[in-house]
Amino acid sequence: MENEVPIIALIYIERILFKTGILVNKFNWKRILLVCMCVASKVWDDDSLENVHFPKVMSDVSLGMINQLEQILLDLFLEYDLVIKGSEYAKYYFVLRTLADEMRNQSLSNEEQ
Repeated sequence: MENEVPIIALIYIERILFKTGILVNKFNWKRILLVCMCVASKVWDDDSLENVHFPKVMSDVSLGMINQLEQILLDLFLEYDLVIKGSEYAKYYFVLRTLADEMRNQSLSNEEQ
């Protein structure tokens, strides 16, 4: 997967949460993340992974389930609103980058103690 895919998937996840009020929990987070990564990969990369590849990563999810989750995501949750503006992508990128830098700095300071 391209490096941009997880950021795009995060944007889709936030859209789902905002539109539906669904709570992410220990029972649904993997499937939500998986289907958002799958769709993000297809939107971003012309030579993206196909649905058949994902059950190899998550053995408890079948190809049929991934196809069904993708259809639900597109139809009901995102309503085929897949366009991400450059400014929206940049906002998420820099937030994640800042969090990663803060975690790295905290880890380094913990090692020094």
